[in-house]
Parts: sequence; structure tokens; C-alpha cells
Amino acid sequence: MKFGPVPVEDAAGAVLAHAARLPDGRLRKGIRLTEAEVARLQAAGITEVVVARLEDGDVDEDAAADRVATALMPAGVRLSVAATGRVNVYAVGRGIVRFDRDRLKAVNKIDEGMTIACVQHNQLVEDGDMIATLKVIPYSLPGTVVATVERQAGAGPVLAFHRLTARPFALIQTRVDGMKPSILASTEKVTKQRLNQLGCALVDSRVVAHDEAEVTAAIAAARDHGAEAILICGASAISDRRDVVPAAVLAAGGQVDRVGLPADPGNLLMAAQLDGMPVIGMPGCARAPRLNGFDWVLHLVLAGLPLDEDEIADMAIGGLLMEIASRPLPRRMVERRQPDNIAIGGVLLAAGMSRRMGTGNKLLVEIEGVPMVRRAAMAMLEGGIRDLVVVAGHEPDHIAAALDGLAVRIVENPDFAKGQAGSVAAGVTALAETVSGALIGLGDMPFIAPELVAEMISDHGGLGDHEARISFPVFAGRRGNPVLWGRTFFPALSGLAGDIGGRGILAENPAAVNSISWHDDSILRDIDTDDDLKRESAAE
Repeated sequence: MKFGPVPVEDAAGAVLAHAARLPDGRLRKGIRLTEAEVARLQAAGITEVVVARLEDGDVDEDAAADRVATALMPAGVRLSVAATGRVNVYAVGRGIVRFDRDRLKAVNKIDEGMTIACVQHNQLVEDGDMIATLKVIPYSLPGTVVATVERQAGAGPVLAFHRLTARPFALIQTRVDGMKPSILASTEKVTKQRLNQLGCALVDSRVVAHDEAEVTAAIAAARDHGAEAILICGASAISDRRDVVPAAVLAAGGQVDRVGLPADPGNLLMAAQLDGMPVIGMPGCARAPRLNGFDWVLHLVLAGLPLDEDEIADMAIGGLLMEIASRPLPRRMVERRQPDNIAIGGVLLAAGMSRRMGTGNKLLVEIEGVPMVRRAAMAMLEGGIRDLVVVAGHEPDHIAAALDGLAVRIVENPDFAKGQAGSVAAGVTALAETVSGALIGLGDMPFIAPELVAEMISDHGGLGDHEARISFPVFAGRRGNPVLWGRTFFPALSGLAGDIGGRGILAENPAAVNSISWHDDSILRDIDTDDDLKRESAAE
């Protein structure tokens, strides 16, 4: 390529190297000058311009950039159309970027006219984020240089993009005497936020004693609840392979691959597996939302990359996170906030015949002077339900009378005797189109508190994909009621029949479950028989 000043009359067909300001507008640098543009320059009194003129064998900047980017970049990413010698590379989906440091250096050393820059190794990026940029510095490159780069690419792309695959997680926390419940609750909340940002569901959460046998049993229970990865946060940090958490993993039939991480904060992390399922012993710093080595490990797990010795050892470079967060979360993830106006409707099932209660309608029995069904409805309304539909069937007039004065809509299910599923379908079908989810409660559970309803709405609403999630309260490892269904499941709920309810839908969507820990057994206590009522009355 020839480069330098030439008389204006000889500039046609060359590339303008320096922008020119003219009375009738500006000629930007990099344009190929036509006869018309040469005439404009002459009219402005300009006699000389600096240009670049390609010679035989040269490849212009855009063509060179396109060829090099196509050769060096992996499948599964998006390349921009070359402009001014630049091609940008964008992520398609959420994932992590990895590069071959030696080969990337070698490519950048082939010729000073061709440069590639990319984000940091193992950087987490969101869909559409730029992950690399390729720039041809001069207005052309010799064809031999482009061919050399293409030969270098024969060994494969210089970077890789690994999309994250969401999976359902379980959280096991251990406790010791004197441990504040607020610590456990906060840890679950922070962990759930981490997982939700990565598109993952916390399908099981339980607290057990800091004991090897109890942790081993909790691991088995978590698998039974559909977990495909298990997080264990011990009351005491893991400091040895013979400690409680690693020992429990071994007792459960797993293997411990690593205790200790060359990242601070995050040193006291355990990487293990059970029949190929990741089991991560969380460092104490993971109780807080600040970036730490645990986040890096989560990203690798979701990218399907093995946590081998080389991978973990490589974390040492940039692993001093307390001083500089060298691989922060994407800005869009950090800035994500809970929506302010989540509209959750409610369905209260009150159509049953109370067969096990004898001749009376149990939903009308008074507890502390208030009919059972009214207590259940009041808890849902006071907890923040926007639109409450009560499904009646058996003695609908009596149910309506018990709810007199409350802001509810009563819908009758004429087929109530065929089972609960029809009532669920009737209630969901009657909800307003503006609601994004439905909290389905039972009229014979009078001890559900408004605080639980409010917590469920807040927790569920904080999920980025709340319309496609199912939220359960959990106490002592047992799932209870009510259940909050995202709007995505309304068609399936509306088509239910028989007496199975939503259990079949839940079984088909284990990864949609969002586990919410609750502090008492009210979520498990229903009134089915006279003995249940007498027991609850005595307890009160």
C-alpha cells in the first residue's frame, strides 16, 4: 500500500487518509475518493491531500477484517459487518468467554496492522455483550499477512464462548447451637438471588444440624426433590477433607475433588461431585452478595466445564478479589431490581364436602371466633393478593355468607364432587387477565399468616422469570401450601380435571420450582377431622 500526500487531481480512486472540512460539508477519512469528491476539494481551494492507495496483492481493511474474524472466531457468536476495518464479536446468550492466551498473543504479533482484543478469561457476559473486537489499523493489509492469520486459525478459534445452561439447585445449610436464624434466612436469600440472576431455580432448601449423618441424609433428600446441583453452606467453614461437609459427601457416595480455592475471598470452598452432579461446599463469604470465588465456580459449573486442578489453579491470576474485582458481573445483572408492581391474584379452594369431618362443613367452623374459610381469605387479602377468587361448591350460600364484606369474588364449581382439580381450573380461569401469577390456597388451612403471603409475593416477584416459576413454602425440608404459580402455567391449570390438582404439572417442571423457607409449620397444618380441630383448639 502506498501512503502519503498527492496532488488533488491525482487522488481519484484513492482512500482519503485525513478528513477534510469543506464549505459544503465534511469528507470523512477512509472514504474512496470519486471524481465528484475530487472536484469538491478543488472547488474549496485544496491542492493536496493525504491518501492511501492499494497495490497488487493488498486486501482492503474491511475485507481483511471480515476474513480474519471469520477464521479466528468460534461458532455460536455474532460478528458485525466490517466497517472502518473493525469487526465486533457479540455473545449470543449468557455465557463465559475463554481464550487461548498464547495463540492470541501469537496472532497479535503476526503484523502490527492487525489487532484483536477480548474480555478477560472466564468473563461472564450477557446476551448481546461485546466479547472481542478485531481492528485492521491501516487501510489495507498485504494478502500474505491475511493468509498467515488464516493459517494460524487452522488450529481452531483463539477464543471460545460457553453458554450457561440453567439447572435446578438445592441449598443445604447446617446450624450449631446459638446460631441466629437470621443468618440462615439471609444466606438463602442471597443464594437465591445469585441463582436467579443466572437463570437457575432453587428447588430445595433445608437446614440441618452440623452433623455428617444429617448432611448425608439432606443430600439424598435434595436429589429426590429434583436438584441437579447441590450447594452446602456449613455453620463452620470447611478447613480439611475430614471435616463434616466433605465427609458427608463421601458418605453419600460422592467424591471430593478439591478443598481450597486460589481466590480471596473464596479460599474455603469445596468442589465435589455425586454421580456427575456438582456438589459445592460454599465458603463463608458466599453468604454475602459481593463477588467472590464461589461465583466463578458457579459459572464454570453452569458452562459444563470440569473443575479440574488446572482450572482451579488458573483462578489464581486475578484471584485477589478483595483488592480488585477483575471479573465482575455484567452490569445488567448487577442493576437488575425486583419489579415494583407485581400483580398476584389468588384462588382459595373452598368447594369440598368435608366428608372426614362428619356432617358439618368444616370451613364454617369458627377458630377464635372467625369461620375457618374467612381466616384463610383474610390472610391472602392482607398479605397483598390483588384479585381473590373463592371457589365454592358444597353449600355455596353458607360459604358466601361467611365471607360477607370481604373483597372477594365467588365462583361456583358445579363438579366439585369430582375432585380438587376442577376447582383449581375454575378459579384460575376466573382470574383477571392483568395478574402475572396465582397464589392457590386451601380453605381448610386457617393458620396461614398474611406475613407468609407477603413474603411469597415478594420472593416470587423478585425472580426475573417469575411468570414461568412455581413458588413453594418449605418448613423442615417439607413443602407446604399455599403454592404460587406463574402465569405461564395458567393454561395447564385451567385444563385440570379429577383429584390430582397441580401435582402432575409440578412433576413435569421441577426446574421451575422456587423454594421459600418459612419459620413455622403453619404451611403444613390443615383441618381434616374433628381430632385435628380439637388438637388445634387445645394448642391455641
